[in-house]
Amino acid sequence: MNKKNLVILIVFNSILLAELVFSLYQASKNPENVTVVFLSYFLILVIPTFIIGRVVVKRLLTLPKPTKGTLDLQLEEQKILYEKLFESERQIEGNLEKPKSVVHILKRRELIGKLSILFMILFIFSFLDGCVNKILHPPNLLDLMPGQSVNVNAPLEKKVRGIDELIYTTTSDKIKLAFNEIYTGFWLGGTEWRGVLTVDSDIKPGNYQVVVNTKEGQKFPFVFYIRIHDSKESLKRASMSLTKKISGLSPWLVFAFSGLLIAVIAFYILKLSNKIEAIMLQNGQAEVFFVKRGQLVTEILFGLGSKNNIKSGDILNIYTDKGKPIGNVIVQLCTDKNSVGIVKAEYNVKPGFIVAVRKPQ
Repeated sequence: MNKKNLVILIVFNSILLAELVFSLYQASKNPENVTVVFLSYFLILVIPTFIIGRVVVKRLLTLPKPTKGTLDLQLEEQKILYEKLFESERQIEGNLEKPKSVVHILKRRELIGKLSILFMILFIFSFLDGCVNKILHPPNLLDLMPGQSVNVNAPLEKKVRGIDELIYTTTSDKIKLAFNEIYTGFWLGGTEWRGVLTVDSDIKPGNYQVVVNTKEGQKFPFVFYIRIHDSKESLKRASMSLTKKISGLSPWLVFAFSGLLIAVIAFYILKLSNKIEAIMLQNGQAEVFFVKRGQLVTEILFGLGSKNNIKSGDILNIYTDKGKPIGNVIVQLCTDKNSVGIVKAEYNVKPGFIVAVRKPQ
């Protein structure tokens, strides 16, 4: 897998994970219909993502179309080409010398790559931590500090005409609930209310309740259980999220921030890779990005083409990704930017190996 493939994979995996988180969040707001709500959101989001992803991958990673005699070799053709390779083979002296600027950029890319792994671990951990916290933490349990306000909402058993039909009772007159609006669920319908719950700054730490009902009465009134804490440390300890306990930050905030950093790093790595590729091209070098193995010969695609003065029949050198010489390549087909070449099957060529123009004798 080359760097372009890797970046595309990271970006689309991040999008899919974000869609999964969003769908889980929406589903958690409706505990009675979790599965249906989750599938309603997730399928509507993920199907267009797969369609767009397929189009993007097809456009960015399209290989040159095979022509007769390339990427479709019969055994007899392989024997002829193997003989040709044997006749043209020449020993390569010394390891491949990469330009010094490339060596420096490679070290920088490697360091940033290791850093991205740390952010990826943080990204996955915060996502799982947030999901576990969402599942284990009841939606009607509120952990608050004195003087704090929080937006709340809850379902109603029957339709009501307005917020004036809603009432609430509380175990403390220091807790107030203001109803803002009645609304209908976007996907599955159903009547819900939205409002703001506020606790006074002089309320004492402890456990309280707020019961929401209609004037006509519901069979099962909605109950909020409120825990008032006397310090931020106490509030952190009460959380079921390990991220919250350690840092005081929401796991979803850490998830979003680390995801953003991963995206930035991925594009920076791609930029560095493009810079490396450009410098290597100036020095007559390019990475192998596609390999098709045969019994006697292996066909490879690499990023040197007619723009780099490469033509069909040219004989080039091939090295491992560490610069160790392994043999020769015969160019079979050229496009402007890429070429198809053949090497001996025993070389065991892999994507990432380097093809280089032979130095004049």
